[in-house]
Amino acid sequence: MNRSFLLSAICFLGAAISAQTAPAPVAQGIDIQYNDKQQETDMDALRRWLQDKRLVSLKELGGDLSISGEVRTEAQFTNERQAAHGSSDFIQQRGMNSATGRPSLAWDVEFNLMLDYHTERTWAAMKVEFDNDMGVRSGTVNRVKLEKAYLGGRLIAGNTFTWDAEIGRRYLANVFDSKLQFGSLFDGALFRFGKAFQDIGDFYVNLGAFLVDDRFNQYGEVMEIGALKIANLPLNMRYSIINWYRPFSQEDLGNAPTTATPYPQPVSQPWKYLTNQYTIFYQDYPTWLGKRLIKIYAAGLINPLARGVAQTGQVQDAETQPDGQVIWKTVKKGSKQNLGWYAGGTIGLVKKAGDWAVDANYQWVQAQAVAQGDSTGIGTGNAAGRGFYTVNQNGTGGPTTQATAYSTNNFKGFQVEALYAFTDNLTVQQVLQMSWTLNQNIGQNRDYKQYEVEFIYAF
Repeated sequence: MNRSFLLSAICFLGAAISAQTAPAPVAQGIDIQYNDKQQETDMDALRRWLQDKRLVSLKELGGDLSISGEVRTEAQFTNERQAAHGSSDFIQQRGMNSATGRPSLAWDVEFNLMLDYHTERTWAAMKVEFDNDMGVRSGTVNRVKLEKAYLGGRLIAGNTFTWDAEIGRRYLANVFDSKLQFGSLFDGALFRFGKAFQDIGDFYVNLGAFLVDDRFNQYGEVMEIGALKIANLPLNMRYSIINWYRPFSQEDLGNAPTTATPYPQPVSQPWKYLTNQYTIFYQDYPTWLGKRLIKIYAAGLINPLARGVAQTGQVQDAETQPDGQVIWKTVKKGSKQNLGWYAGGTIGLVKKAGDWAVDANYQWVQAQAVAQGDSTGIGTGNAAGRGFYTVNQNGTGGPTTQATAYSTNNFKGFQVEALYAFTDNLTVQQVLQMSWTLNQNIGQNRDYKQYEVEFIYAF
């Protein structure tokens, strides 16, 4: 069985590499085709509660088939303001007569269907999401996406060592831990290794490769190493690294200049991300807190591939050679904006009616710390869909300048999440978050506030 599984995985990856079509222009960002709203990452307490809702189980074909679902209704109030570079006159970005016309109070309805099948050594999981806007005129009825579909097997099942392999689709955040990144799809292969040492701790490695764009043979790599219950203490550590880098030509990016003078923007910058994150957290159930879960965490990020560019203050000048070739020379270097961190704490765990949990954290992220389309931090809204390296978030419109660049990062702010279970099946989640522009020398000055309340019925 193990050899068959490995052979199938190799054949799948070989087919993905060989079955290429003619390249077409690719956007200067991470376009996962779900641009209607940012992918939400549920707080730990909510994710654990949802995982427990596997109430319908059928024994068939030597395995266990579980069927579960969620019905969600949410209201989201957003106040997003923007001031031009160097100005203090803020303009509303949402609501009636705003700059974008997008609603400040948005209503959403969602249904998720999950299927899980397990045998002794293999498994498969899928999730289909129906996520639509509400309203007689503003509502939608056709927004469906395959959020999860993967299969896996246990290659080694030892007493203290395990090795699992999985292939298919999910979100990076389903496997790798962060409050600032891993918001993109993870279409690829994953290997999980676990090793337990008595009196030392439990160690694991998650190693994955995923497809970014098969038109250009663009793949990413990601790894997370963790040490849990170190020395039998409630102390845990994680280190992760994700590589997005892939150089492109201007023609690849669909941004060929309209004049004979080439863009000064380095074409490799939109994918120049090798984000490293180190996380440490304390997690315990102390008696002085009624044996409730308490978790205190902190994480730091750095992108060592970031370089000073026009958007961060770099100034370049064109020099025409005798043969007509244009060479760009740096007059003033821009700063690297490649750091980020967050810290916070969680109290409580939701299992049954009457349980509650609260999480609060502070986030600080520079403009080039996390790949633009992979960000899961608070952000600053971006109702207009502006981009950092190009005018539009989808990669069109030509390069931006220091005055016009918009980063999904470049913010500081705080977030508070609360979860309460009315019954064993019905919970309410509330989220309050606020952020402000971190470096006002980059792009427009923004402030952003959002409150969301969501009722979730899981079965």
